[in-house]
Amino acid sequence: MKPSIAATGGWLLMLSVLLSLIAQITGLFSGYWAGIPIWLVVMLFVPYVKPAQRKQIILLMLVGSVGLLYGVFSGLDGRYLLKTLDANQNVVAMIVGVGFLRIFAVNSVKTGETLPKGKSALIRTLFGAHLFGSVLNISSVMIVGDKLATQSKLTTTQGLVLLRGFSACAFWSPFFASMGLALVSAPGAELGTLVSFGIPICLVALGLSCWQIIHRDDADTLSGYPVTLYSLWMPALLAVIVITAHKYYPHISVLSLVTLTSLCFIALWLLFTKGYHAIVVARNHIESGIANSSGEVVLFAAAAMLASGVAASLDAMNIQLAPEHFGPLEAGVTIAVLVALAMTGMHPVTSVVLAGSVLAPSMADPNMLGLTLLMGWSLGITVSPFSGVQLSIQSRYDIGAKDLLKANWRYITAMYLICCSVLWWYSTQI
Repeated sequence: MKPSIAATGGWLLMLSVLLSLIAQITGLFSGYWAGIPIWLVVMLFVPYVKPAQRKQIILLMLVGSVGLLYGVFSGLDGRYLLKTLDANQNVVAMIVGVGFLRIFAVNSVKTGETLPKGKSALIRTLFGAHLFGSVLNISSVMIVGDKLATQSKLTTTQGLVLLRGFSACAFWSPFFASMGLALVSAPGAELGTLVSFGIPICLVALGLSCWQIIHRDDADTLSGYPVTLYSLWMPALLAVIVITAHKYYPHISVLSLVTLTSLCFIALWLLFTKGYHAIVVARNHIESGIANSSGEVVLFAAAAMLASGVAASLDAMNIQLAPEHFGPLEAGVTIAVLVALAMTGMHPVTSVVLAGSVLAPSMADPNMLGLTLLMGWSLGITVSPFSGVQLSIQSRYDIGAKDLLKANWRYITAMYLICCSVLWWYSTQI
């Protein structure tokens, strides 16, 4: 990507973040105004997105456009067009805001450290990668993985540690894209409920992963990441701030709280550690670092168009695809479908938005749908060789897709049954 394109896109996205926060906090204007800069960025970034992803994005836009046109010619009002213009701006703003935390993460990594070895080191790495990932998203995989790769080529076991630690974040983290999209796709879902059920499921997933990892043949000889309490204070602090702020300011969306918390944290940290150079560091990130999220930004905008087009078409044809009752059985089927779609290469952003647009209109309990979407997202990115995190691990560390799939299928089977059991138990409590 040309530096001028990256810089222009970066500043446009910062404008979108500003408009999104002002709209959410003050209510002075509608949030869809924040979507206008995003669509300008889409036009700039589409040519630079990876070819495979670009094909998927173009298909989403075409399908969405056809649906919107059908809705318009059928006499529907403009609410679906405004939903398209919105471009999932709350989620995009969160991605941009959280992206600034990479500055902290990169500057906090120490060099020249001796890496610990053995089963306990791998377990600490699993939990450390999980806590990093819960706030830093996929950049955490690169930070931990690159550190391990300084000693020797990563093995399948180490790749498994990175993958499981990261994918389990999707069950509960307010900073993870899965939570943002689940809250948007299941209107009325409550962060507290999703987190309170997501954390226990996450702990079970990490516990099962620990058991499998320590029983692998090479576990005693492999290096782990030097996780310390100092390295974990930032993700823990930010998670507590967001959850506490949501309790006292429930009228502000969780996505906006995550965005605002991330930006305030990095601004204060830069001022205290960089002084006058803070502005230079922030500007460099805006003009070059934000472009690293170009694929995600374009995909979220395309997903917004797809969701609007599908909803408009169903409304115009007066078709209701959602089941009359969405209980644990239907939720279990939905998870299986989301995982199957992930195996075909469909990005979870697309499948979750599509599921939400179909199921949300008749959903009696949005929390049930929100939990279902989070579970489908986590299991899908864990098992699919085509998920973003798997592709990154495969290409960056030369770990075979078949090896990861072989190591994951028992975990996915067990976690699917556990997720279905949790949904059944949840249905008995409401």
